Amino acid sequence: MGRGRRKSGPQLSSPEAKRDAETVALINDILIEEPLRTRVWPLLLGLPESLGLNSSVQESQEEQGDALTAAEKRDLQVIACDLDRSLWAFTEGCGEVGLIQFSIRSWTEEARALKRLALRRVLLRALRYQDDVWYYQGLHDVASVLLFTLGEAGGAAVLSQLVVTHLRDATRPDLLAATQTLGLLYPLLRAADPQLYTHLLSLDEPALEVPFFALSWHLTWFAHDVADLNQVCRLFDLFLASHPLMPLYLAAVAVKSCRQAVFACGSDGPAVYAALKGLKVLSPSGPGADALARDAAALYRAVPPSALRYLDLGQAVTPDAYLVQGLWKVPAQPLDRTQGIKAARATILRLRATFLPQLRGSSPGARRKRRSAAVVAVLSSLTSIAALGAAILLIQGQRAWPGPV
Repeated sequence: MGRGRRKSGPQLSSPEAKRDAETVALINDILIEEPLRTRVWPLLLGLPESLGLNSSVQESQEEQGDALTAAEKRDLQVIACDLDRSLWAFTEGCGEVGLIQFSIRSWTEEARALKRLALRRVLLRALRYQDDVWYYQGLHDVASVLLFTLGEAGGAAVLSQLVVTHLRDATRPDLLAATQTLGLLYPLLRAADPQLYTHLLSLDEPALEVPFFALSWHLTWFAHDVADLNQVCRLFDLFLASHPLMPLYLAAVAVKSCRQAVFACGSDGPAVYAALKGLKVLSPSGPGADALARDAAALYRAVPPSALRYLDLGQAVTPDAYLVQGLWKVPAQPLDRTQGIKAARATILRLRATFLPQLRGSSPGARRKRRSAAVVAVLSSLTSIAALGAAILLIQGQRAWPGPV
């Protein structure tokens, strides 16, 4: 694509300007036009938009290896292994992304090595001053997209924010929290496609107990699995503007998009796992980034993260992300859900025993009155948001109690 003259676009507000990031994530036209990404992506994380206009980073003596920080030394070997395998996915064809004009087919090994050095600098800068942030295999895939789109300075600055916000569950000493967050994929799939969810549950396949088939989607924002850089950038538009769980919402609708292949496997659990593991997201025969983003946004609207907080999420913190002046933040420690879960269970038992027998066989009008009475009775005794949510869901008859948490 030729650069040409930039068309006038929408006026950008400062990160402190009052905005509703959830609304931004849900509108159909959330996906950002390519020329704006270098300005918009930093702004979405509260960074100066000018960062995306500076495509180079001066490599300091420390970053060359003479005085690496403890965090950098700790992760350097893993980073080196990932770098040796990097920058192949987006290197077929010619084009231009963000500030980077390239003719990939003419790349030599020397050119690729130089770009890998730039990627190394981006990763090390993200770790340099954050001792409690650990590198994980796959972070280089996210960093590659940022490097190609924003250049070194912008990519490093944005990545430095992501590792303590959107990607926080993955940048801990191990991937336990990230795995616990990954477990939310099934509740989301239950809302997106109940029939498919029930089928997967009925297989009793150990490999499907935790949706590890979607782990790389979760950790790399699909950058590891999609070779089209422009399509990946479309997904990043959505993820950067949204709640940190948005990649899981997109994963749920991606799984739904391959339901025919799953049902074709019948009750063969290993075959179903293989079909899901081999799912080509954004393949030419499947839905594109725009369609998946719209479906993910619709699912987010139907089942917001607040509806998932009654679950036992272990060490995960990203499900509890919150907005501060329009920017997504995550708590430093997991929230204590013990009291909320106990209260929710007690409320459900009380409601089942008291109200459900009376509702059966009643007229619609009588049922509405009893539901209203139930709401008043429960609201007067609830001190937990989790219990309140569970009670209202049951009273309204929208879904059954999900069982042990």
